[in-house]
Amino acid sequence: MEMNQLAIKLSGVKKQYRLGAIGGRTLQADLQSWWAKKRGKEDPNLRIGVDARLIGQTFWALNGIDLTIQKGERLGIIGANGAGKSTMLKLLARVTAPTEGEIDIWGRVSSMLEVGTGFHGEMTGRENIYMNGAILGLSKSEIDQKMEDIIDFSEVRDY
Repeated sequence: MEMNQLAIKLSGVKKQYRLGAIGGRTLQADLQSWWAKKRGKEDPNLRIGVDARLIGQTFWALNGIDLTIQKGERLGIIGANGAGKSTMLKLLARVTAPTEGEIDIWGRVSSMLEVGTGFHGEMTGRENIYMNGAILGLSKSEIDQKMEDIIDFSEVRDY
């Protein structure tokens, strides 16, 4: 396998999440929680309906993924709810980082959440293409070169 034909390579990729941890809190909130725990009281900073016994437990969303994708290949990710599909896409789009392992990407990767995401209704189709192209890091000349292909792909030329 030639290195110049690689598009994406994942080696030993793992992603671990801690239940109940969504970003950082303030020092005051951390001290309040610590003091409540010390006195055997309920954490005053817990959201209503959250099971305090689960807070701090960890789980592996992905555990040891090895994957190689060549240029020109297509990839479909399927699986049951909770299988790690969205986590894998977040890692590939560099929205989040792996806990362990390496992800090498040659070229550009962007995420498409759903059809219509990022489409502004008050702009023309061409204006939306230029705006989204700029967000994805394309220059005006790159967008101009690909404009017809983008319009053909969208299948909404008549609209």
